[in-house]
Amino acid sequence: MSDLVTRAQLIMLAELLDVEPERLRHLERLGADGLRTLRERISDRLFDEQAAVFARLNRLAPLVPNGVVAKLSQAIVPPLVAGRAAGALGVENPGRATSVLSDLSAEYMADCAPYLDQRTVAVLAPNIPVDVLVPAANELMRRHAYVTASWFLDYSTPELVLGLEEGITDKAGLLHTTALVQSDERLEEIIRILPTERVAVIVRTAVSSPDLLMAGLSVLSRLSPELTASLGDVLFEELDDDGLTDVLRTVVERDAVTELLTVAAALRPAALARLAANPYLTEPGTLEMFVLRAAEQDYWAGLDRVAEHLTGEAARLLEERLTEARPAAS
Repeated sequence: MSDLVTRAQLIMLAELLDVEPERLRHLERLGADGLRTLRERISDRLFDEQAAVFARLNRLAPLVPNGVVAKLSQAIVPPLVAGRAAGALGVENPGRATSVLSDLSAEYMADCAPYLDQRTVAVLAPNIPVDVLVPAANELMRRHAYVTASWFLDYSTPELVLGLEEGITDKAGLLHTTALVQSDERLEEIIRILPTERVAVIVRTAVSSPDLLMAGLSVLSRLSPELTASLGDVLFEELDDDGLTDVLRTVVERDAVTELLTVAAALRPAALARLAANPYLTEPGTLEMFVLRAAEQDYWAGLDRVAEHLTGEAARLLEERLTEARPAAS
């Protein structure tokens, strides 16, 4: 799957419907925006059908002390029911919701979080104290529940973003979560909130495994060119020549060439020179794959910048393939 953002939206839809992502793969053609719209409509419909029930619960809420609500919920209320009800109650009574959450265990909050109405997360998340949210976030990291965690990151205040980054011990999980933030504009805001040295730690984590590399590339490909260039330098400094070859192999095997080319368009000359000098990239089969993906997306900026740094037979071959693939644009 070439579009990592589309993949993330497909995973979110699969979790909402409680099915395996592969069962929905035929919907990939809708693209990231189309999948997001479909998912939000389904989610809204599911929760709106229960609006009358939640309204009655809201009227009863002031009659029960916060401590009793927390104790009884953990003892007898299933997470699915608690999560779906908590969102509606929290919107009507945000102050009370914060107090109740403070009395819940991190494990129970993590149990309930996937069943929240995402529209209510926008109201709840900014009001949750960082010392309450961080333990629950670490529990979500332990469970690899990155989609759910991303909802809270999406709507966190700058103070909460800083607190989550500092308090979450699993930086690999944090990278996965960050890659699932839904809008490019919000992703840029989050990255810019964090101090440079903290972002560098997260970016360096990307070279730890193929899955993390895909998450890291997804993040870099969605940022502004200026920020991508800076973080690209951090990533390339972490890689020796063999490491860079492994990255390129993974990019081809995981069909993430489009994301790499988007990043390449913003890279600074030193990083581009290393990329263009890599023996694996200059193989005819790799260059052919890069041209094919660029043609599919009609996006040539990244490949043109790589071409500027190629020499010898690789430069000749790429020029020939580019002329064939886009004769009208040459």
